[in-house]
Amino acid sequence: MKRLLNYMMFIGIATLAISCAEPVEPSSSQRVIGTWQVEEVYVQGQVENGDLIERLVIERDGNFILEDGNGVLTVGTWSSDDSSLTLSPAEGEATVLNIVTLTYTKGHFVHNLSSPILGDVEIRYLMENLGEIDY
Repeated sequence: MKRLLNYMMFIGIATLAISCAEPVEPSSSQRVIGTWQVEEVYVQGQVENGDLIERLVIERDGNFILEDGNGVLTVGTWSSDDSSLTLSPAEGEATVLNIVTLTYTKGHFVHNLSSPILGDVEIRYLMENLGEIDY
């Protein structure tokens, strides 16, 4: 009986210690995982209804699938830090999306482009995370 009482006291103390632990803020790499649907796009501050990013799937295994407005898919790998999400396609140049705000459900990303014809162009994506998809 005494052994049972000691065991119950140990469990109680362990539970108390765990419940008092300070919660850890999730990293951007944890918050970015899921299927992101583009809600609004702004090019140079103007609403754009073109064929830019439509949907972006960020998978836990480090891969991504990007679908544009024409239904064209791009696949590759991704990496993230607190300030940016980098999409490295299997072919072509990497795309860096600067993170303005990022929660588990909403994301605000900025993509800065530079070309000799258009000059510097800023594209803002407001996205909603629909969650993870099981294939």
